[in-house]
Amino acid sequence: MSDTLAPNENNLIWIDLEMTGLYPDTDRIIEIAVVVTDANLDKRVEGPVFAVHQSDATLDAMDAWNKGTHGRSGLIDRVKASTVSEAEAAAQTIAFLKQ
Repeated sequence: MSDTLAPNENNLIWIDLEMTGLYPDTDRIIEIAVVVTDANLDKRVEGPVFAVHQSDATLDAMDAWNKGTHGRSGLIDRVKASTVSEAEAAAQTIAFLKQ
């Protein structure tokens, strides 16, 4: 599997977001991952995965389910250690998709 692939109108782009909650207007992205599959859902290429930095205040505002789930997986620690902003993660994800 290569890191780039030729454009194909039958490819599907899957974007997985982990967020601080369920409300996209107020909650923040803490992880983004991308996979491109063909029409048969066979993986063609995996894109970048970013833990997206968020402030301690943003992370502290998460509900118990999100704190527990993302804490047990280690995501909260990766988010705190990350230097990638939401804007940088978005730009790099878009750049990958334009390849």
